[in-house]
Amino acid sequence: MSSKLRAALLSGALIGLAQAAYAEPISLAEALSQATQGSPSLAEAKARADAAEARARQAGVSPNPELSLEIENFAGTGAFEGLRSTEATLAISQRLELGGKRSARVGVAKAERDFAFLTYKAAIADLDRDIRIAHAGLRAAEDRALLARDNVGAAQELARTAALLVDAGRDPPLRQLRAEAELAEAKADQARTFSELLTARRLLADLIGSSDPELTASETGLEDAPVSPPPDTVTLDEQLKVAERDAAKARIKVAKADAVPDITASGGVRRFEDGNDMALVAGISIPLPFRDRNRGNIEAAQSDSIAAESALVVAQRDAARARYDARMMLGAAEVRYEALAGPGIAQAEEALRLARLGYNAGKFSLLELLDAQNALNAAKLNLIEARFDRARALAALIRANAQ
Repeated sequence: MSSKLRAALLSGALIGLAQAAYAEPISLAEALSQATQGSPSLAEAKARADAAEARARQAGVSPNPELSLEIENFAGTGAFEGLRSTEATLAISQRLELGGKRSARVGVAKAERDFAFLTYKAAIADLDRDIRIAHAGLRAAEDRALLARDNVGAAQELARTAALLVDAGRDPPLRQLRAEAELAEAKADQARTFSELLTARRLLADLIGSSDPELTASETGLEDAPVSPPPDTVTLDEQLKVAERDAAKARIKVAKADAVPDITASGGVRRFEDGNDMALVAGISIPLPFRDRNRGNIEAAQSDSIAAESALVVAQRDAARARYDARMMLGAAEVRYEALAGPGIAQAEEALRLARLGYNAGKFSLLELLDAQNALNAAKLNLIEARFDRARALAALIRANAQ
């Protein structure tokens, strides 16, 4: 990267951080509410659920009757020349579904409707989890960027002090070079954290449908962990697999019902042109299932049902493990956060203050001052990461417990 490009990036970082300070921050509750209004993923899942509901209503509709008109024995030869012997038949026919086709079809449509509705609920739960993580991620990115900005200021002051001490002959030139190297590293870290901030900001903005280029996340307190549901609670992911299994079983009934031939009954009236006589006609037709008995579709539906049963077992196992893992991760994150949020930060700040005083008084070396500065930075970064880890674990637990 050229020096001009690097300078521009650093300048943009400073401007971006300054603008973020004046931007109205968005809370987690506001982000969740805004997402439900403009999320395209939720709109898609809702539309699919509505479509499944419409198909469930349509599944119970019987076949339409058919009206037919037949004209026979005209435009022939001899006695059938012209229209003298014409016969006209007006009839209506109705296909009668046998084998429980209608009820089986309704059963599949209802099962698919339930699955689509649960998929919509899962989309809401997934979006909730993603926004919680993105909001916490943006907050952490802002904290890291601000810390990097402060580190640049401290490194600049340290480089200035080191230059004065070198000029005064108190420190060797190597100390000034080391201070300038720390400043260059601090500026590089500032550029990196600013890039991460822009990425985190774009992620949250996309999830909630925001076009705010200065989107910031408000500082929120630690959210309480949800109460664990009873062990036998059926989670949302398990409900999805149950609905999928039920739909697979219903398709077996449809396949078996389709193997039963339907009867088509018809009735009407026939008019004879010769003498204008009238007569009733009636008929019935039924396919002969000699070749196609739908065996392939029946076997396929049965295999799909077996697969759905196995998928349910896997989902139950995965759901139990997800809840357990999320609880363990949250517990570990809380312990880590409490340990780091204790007196460690204050002690590191006091150590740095004393190191600066000692360095300026000639009692401590530059290396000791840098060690104190790095220790404070590490403590602050660890606290930021611990808070972010807790937010991610909490989001995972809430999603795992979704019902």
